[in-house]
Amino acid sequence: MNKKRIILIIILILIIVGVIITNALLSKGKTYQKIIYQISYPSQALFTEKELDKFVNDTCGMLVGKMIHSVDLDEIETKIEAFPYLESVEVLANTRGHLIVKAVQHKVIANVFNQKNESYYISETGFLVPSSSVGCERVLIANGNITQSYRQGFNVKKHPKSRLYSIWKLAQFIEKDAFWKAQIAQIYINLQQEMELVPVVGEHIILFGRLNNMEEKFNNLKNIYTKGFKITGWNKFESINLKFGNQIPCEKRN
Repeated sequence: MNKKRIILIIILILIIVGVIITNALLSKGKTYQKIIYQISYPSQALFTEKELDKFVNDTCGMLVGKMIHSVDLDEIETKIEAFPYLESVEVLANTRGHLIVKAVQHKVIANVFNQKNESYYISETGFLVPSSSVGCERVLIANGNITQSYRQGFNVKKHPKSRLYSIWKLAQFIEKDAFWKAQIAQIYINLQQEMELVPVVGEHIILFGRLNNMEEKFNNLKNIYTKGFKITGWNKFESINLKFGNQIPCEKRN
């Protein structure tokens, strides 16, 4: 290593140390003046900034007016992560006395209604998210023989044998495909614990069954939608059964 490079490294280290010391000196004796929220909503907002601010005050205490050096930012971040609508949180502070909360809301892909008529969402990453007073853009409805209630922190990915896992996987597939997102409105869990799909257009029911061969089933259904229905129309059939591979029984309407 040549002498110039060594000098450059020493200068960089001194600059970093200087910035740290300067920030520490500026922060000492200063209090937080305000909290700034930077919220990223991937779709329709499920909560307001006012609701998040109330949660922060209730769980972390009144942070405005506290000495900057006395607040543990990691602890604050952990507490805010418990706000059930958030996928991620980052808490920062600057020397102007601003506490900055960067929050990303969960993206929800299914709205579940259980047998008790309780409602909650499933997020893209598999977390259960409580229902919202603010509302939500159109997402898949999932109902029928669903018994599980909302549990904070519950992730369906860890429970692959559950009905909610099947709903989540199916909703994920539909969410990522623009064609199916426009076509499918509802997932219904029947008495046999199999899934039925209710389309946006047409009066037929799609007997989907279980998760096996999911992509093949949707390919077969797409062929019917884009080719078969051009000949027969949308309302000729009562049901379309995708449970038997490439053999697709369709029950005619009386």
